[in-house]
Amino acid sequence: SASVTPLQVFQSQTQAFVSQFKSSITHDFLLSLSTIRTTTQSNNLLAAQFSNCNLYTRSNNYVTSSPELYGNCSCASSAACSYQSPIYDSSDNALFTVPGIYIGCYIIEALLRSNLQCFYNVTCINQIQSYFTYYLSMNLTTLDASLLVGFHMNSTIQNLVDELMVEEWNNATIYDGYYNECQPSKCSYSYETRNGFIIIITTVIGLVGGLITVLKLIVPRAVRLVMFCIRRCTVHRNAVSPFIQA
Repeated sequence: SASVTPLQVFQSQTQAFVSQFKSSITHDFLLSLSTIRTTTQSNNLLAAQFSNCNLYTRSNNYVTSSPELYGNCSCASSAACSYQSPIYDSSDNALFTVPGIYIGCYIIEALLRSNLQCFYNVTCINQIQSYFTYYLSMNLTTLDASLLVGFHMNSTIQNLVDELMVEEWNNATIYDGYYNECQPSKCSYSYETRNGFIIIITTVIGLVGGLITVLKLIVPRAVRLVMFCIRRCTVHRNAVSPFIQA
């Protein structure tokens, strides 16, 4: 720019730019996600795990399907049908229901409804590990609730996704860096003011004093010059006057 932006204006412009960036990137991401969800639900696509529909082969080699039920909710009427995920044994007996974790017609819909409260609880994690000792031989550490800033333990995945999983945006605005990068070679400014009575008197006295000083220098020389010219004229007149003898 032709001039350096003031600090307050620079900070407000930077904050507006960051806010616009956050709004734009969030809108674009959520629009893409919404498009995928709407397309999947509108076309009633078959989930790879057959979580929304069961397929059956009839004796005449025809394949029929029936919508999956989650409680009293049918995947034929709503793609958001879900309930909390149980852990079954080999006989399909429910051993443990994982709090906050849902299963449903579509994995993405169930995931967005879920939350991470179980992963903040060491007892819940240990119990899950006890059912999967063969698959989960690693040591899992609980999430630290004290580190939460903008979310809560029971915040849904949908809440996290809506914020791009960013709890807090840290905007560091360094005005000194901007000023040094755009440092001008020189600065100038102007201002308007009204002269006071004392300033006017002082100015007049200064002008009069200066005029007197100039006159002291000029007048004597001017007088001497005039007198010199008069004497020259007198001498010249006397020199050319004729002499008449009677």
